[in-house]
Amino acid sequence: MIPWIATKQFTVDLFPSWTKTEGDKEWSLGAVTVDVPDITAKLDQLIASLNEDQWEIKLVVPLDKSLTYHEHQKVLRQGNRREPEAVLGAFGLGWAANTTASLLVVCQRTEWLDAADYKARIKARQDRIDGELRLRDRTQILEQNRAVNAKITAAQKALEELKANGVATKKSGFLRGEKFVVAGIDYTNRTEAEAAHRARLGELEADLAALPKQLKTLPPEA
Repeated sequence: MIPWIATKQFTVDLFPSWTKTEGDKEWSLGAVTVDVPDITAKLDQLIASLNEDQWEIKLVVPLDKSLTYHEHQKVLRQGNRREPEAVLGAFGLGWAANTTASLLVVCQRTEWLDAADYKARIKARQDRIDGELRLRDRTQILEQNRAVNAKITAAQKALEELKANGVATKKSGFLRGEKFVVAGIDYTNRTEAEAAHRARLGELEADLAALPKQLKTLPPEA
């Protein structure tokens, strides 16, 4: 027989009772009441269950909630003919503390397996690890492919607009001189604008040729 160290973890809720009270002033009280007999009974039940299945508690981590108290009173400004009554703000004192709301329990036990069961568990664990790695790789590839496809879409749109608009002309300035526009950029003469137009077309066509090569093939799903 081959020893196998098995572990499991879970949380135990201590079921605090939270209350909120309102008085004459605007205030709130978050109070916790610990029911000791109830908690003791729950822990006894837990221990009995663990003993029945031969689980040994190895670690207990308290998980806290915030316990707060806040009191304040509104300050009103008296109204007059020009300014109505208004709330200027609030003042008050308060305090805060933590209280344990639940427990994280980690358990362990030794199980004795024959060779076939031991190999099966090793394989199952490795399959789970491999599946998690494949899922991580798929997620990363999907994110990269989405980014690349967004660039391809933007480049296609820019190329179509550039081909449709060509070199545009507009009047500008006090003397209403001509400006030549390519992809939102002004040029002072047509020759320069046409050269910029050709260069931009080449850049976009090169991007559209190169970007698809950055797309990756997804690995099979786990």
